Amino acid sequence: MLYVYAITESPLLPALPGARGASLRVLGDGTVFAVFTEHPDLPLEPSVEDLWEHEAVVEELMQLGTILPMRVGSTVPHERDLEAILRERRAEFESALTRLGGAVELGVRAQLPAPAAAQPAPGPADGRPGPGTAYMLARLERERGASRLEARIDEPLARLARASVTRPSTGPAAFNAAYLVDRGDVEDFRRRVEALAAELEDASIVCTGPWPPFSFSSGDAE
Repeated sequence: MLYVYAITESPLLPALPGARGASLRVLGDGTVFAVFTEHPDLPLEPSVEDLWEHEAVVEELMQLGTILPMRVGSTVPHERDLEAILRERRAEFESALTRLGGAVELGVRAQLPAPAAAQPAPGPADGRPGPGTAYMLARLERERGASRLEARIDEPLARLARASVTRPSTGPAAFNAAYLVDRGDVEDFRRRVEALAAELEDASIVCTGPWPPFSFSSGDAE
């Protein structure tokens, strides 16, 4: 079984092992290559250690050239199957590698202040909304605040990126997005995030990366 880490533009390999300590190998020719390790078998559900090993390989490959990172757990049965994928999808992979060339992914998350502590539930005679209505009104106001926050953050950052994608917000995050940014523009992008953080006193903003362009790659080899 072959475990595939990325489709790359270069046959160069980083000096580290892959999953379960297996040696990294490369298959391909010309402009499209696949980096993989070979295993007699692999668990159906990757472990946390597998995830970190996968991420380490992908991040090192990113330093050697443009890549289309695979999802954790991407496998094919044999080398001939991987060769067939590279042959049949060569034009698709070449196009994606060209589109992502010289760019990295940066993540931006923003969080609004925690809502004020709830007041004691009013009685029906005082004319104020009950706890259920108050909860819905507070939730609606927070959603409106998140929409305003997205508009204030995304527009200026998207102008500095080749592409962007907004992700569903989870937990306390009110805004969560990924941006495809030219390597030479990363510091300008970070400075713009810092400026936005200073301007938006009602929100905290964090920029992470650079990462392999997971959010902008459609190169799954499955």
